[in-house]
Amino acid sequence: MNALAVFPRWVRSAEKSIAPFFPRAASFGSRAAWRPRLGAVLALFAATLVCAAVPPAVPELFAGEFEDVGPQYLLLAAARPQPLELWSDLEITRTSNATLVESAPTASTISSVQAGGTWHFPERPRWGGQLSYETGFRVQTYRYGLFADPNRKINFLEIDRNNFDLVGAHGSAAWRRDGWLALASLRGASLRNRANDRVFYQEGSCEWQVYRQWHLGARSALTMGAEGALRWSHTDSFGLLAPGWNNRVEQSLVAVIDWGLGARWRLQPAVRVQGSHYTYRDRKRDDVHGSGRLSLVRPIGPFELRLGLGYDRRNSSEAAIADFSKWDLGLAGRVQRRF
Repeated sequence: MNALAVFPRWVRSAEKSIAPFFPRAASFGSRAAWRPRLGAVLALFAATLVCAAVPPAVPELFAGEFEDVGPQYLLLAAARPQPLELWSDLEITRTSNATLVESAPTASTISSVQAGGTWHFPERPRWGGQLSYETGFRVQTYRYGLFADPNRKINFLEIDRNNFDLVGAHGSAAWRRDGWLALASLRGASLRNRANDRVFYQEGSCEWQVYRQWHLGARSALTMGAEGALRWSHTDSFGLLAPGWNNRVEQSLVAVIDWGLGARWRLQPAVRVQGSHYTYRDRKRDDVHGSGRLSLVRPIGPFELRLGLGYDRRNSSEAAIADFSKWDLGLAGRVQRRF
């Protein structure tokens, strides 16, 4: 989730005018200054490389579990008996609209480092299929302009003042039968702005997903499904808005094709359409968010390398909300251990 996506434009303008009075986080500055930090990022990314190679994980369809486009699940990985999974993920994205504005967008980079763990409980027969449970946590940090210019001003504010960290936890149940997969999850997340060390958004959600997969050939499959979520939020807007201003209900339709290319590569085109209805009593906002992704995936030993091209467009019924569009080009890597 882009931190700027939480607030209407007039609220963001008010926050920008207040922000200089808060302590500023240390800047990454010149390229010479951020090289040691990049080393720390790569060290975190490689922290889980402590065992032999494992089968590649299926990547998220969209980067970030708590982005506007939400979490995704693909039915392409068989369950493994090891209960504990530790993982780390690094993604660098060049985006055409870093701050999700409606007009005169500015290109920049967004860098995301994630790490987390999941405990998988054993599957058991239930209702003619297999029922399983899991619980887990994740930490994630977003950096704007790190590989471009963190001191660059967009909308009169240095872009690196949008940097934020996320801490989240979840518990979920999954039911599988033949090509069907159904999931129900409870999730919580907290987002903290780096520039003023302030928690600006908290969210709890109840989510569901239902998917069906069809094999198109020996090494290709089509997955289609529906998703929904009820989200309770607490937004800190310096007293300008009610805390529950961003409470909402979401419904989505998803389609993904997984296509094997040669012995190692996989091509994954995907589309998603999401509708959001904001439920706060003084609000009349409905959004439609369409997304398309084309991902190229290759395992390299214990790593998984991803190259992705994406397009997003959001239209909102609320005049103060930007109807943005953007193109993204991302390079990412993932490593995981299960034991």
